[in-house]
Order: sequence, then structure tokens, then C-alpha cells
Amino acid sequence: MSLGNRRSFEALYRSVSGLLYAVAFKCMGRKDMAQEVVQESFVRIWHHASRYDSTVAEPLTWMISITRHLAIDQLRKRREVALDDNPLHELEDHTPGAVEQLTAQREASALNRCLQTLDNAQRTAITTAYFQGLSCSEIAARLHQPLGSVKSWIRRGMERLRRCLEP
Repeated sequence: MSLGNRRSFEALYRSVSGLLYAVAFKCMGRKDMAQEVVQESFVRIWHHASRYDSTVAEPLTWMISITRHLAIDQLRKRREVALDDNPLHELEDHTPGAVEQLTAQREASALNRCLQTLDNAQRTAITTAYFQGLSCSEIAARLHQPLGSVKSWIRRGMERLRRCLEP
């Protein structure tokens, strides 16, 4: 397909379009919007097939990622348009109340306590991903570590955080 073979593209479409639609529908919640996202996803897949790198992700993971990111972008655009159409949204008070602030403070304290239980590599990988928005491959490059190690650190660290934060 990366060489422009339309039959390969058709075969790919037949084999994964249902799965990509399910991903888009889960994000969008509407059939028509999910269909648009899937269509745009396949356009991007077709145009970017030559850039696909099998060392970064499996083909299906790569395609799901494209679909998911497009769905999120569409939701953000929709939210921005909805806010722009409502002039009263600027007058609404969105500041959290005392209970929400106290709850957030307790949750932050618990999270900080649990983060301290992680080993340094796990804590660094997770906080870098969360606060700087870097992908696993970007974190691996920044830390000069193998991608598989970074993914393992994040996966194991998140599991430890989940167990630590469970009531």
C-alpha cells in the first residue's frame, strides 16, 4: 500500500474499517461523525503509509492511533464551536467550590504520596508523559533508553499507582 497499490488499500479497508469505526464511534458517540472520522483516517493512512515505521508501532496500533487522534480533534473543534456560539459561556462561573477544591487537594496529595513509591525510572517516565505530553518514543529518546523499557516503566508504574490509589 505504501507504494500506492489501490488493491492493497482496498483489502486493508475491508479488513480494518469496522474496527476503526468502532474506535471512532466510541469517541464520537454519533454514527455520522464516526463515519467522517473513519473516512478522514483512511485518507491519512493512504497519504502517510510510506512514513509508517514498524519499529514504532504495529500497523493496527498506528491506524487506531490516527483514528483516535482525529476523533479527539473533531470533538475539540465541536466544543470550540459550541462555546463560540454561546456568548453567555463567558459569564458562567467555572471555579470549583470548596468541596471540589478540598477533594482535589486530597487526591493530589494521595497521588504525590503514591508517586514517591515508584522507582525513579517509572516516576520520571510517567511524569514526563503526563506533564510534558511526550509519547513513549519521545521519552525514550530524551532519556536515552530503549523504547520497550520506557513502555514497561510506564505500564508497571501506572499499575502500581492504580493499586496504591484504590480505596
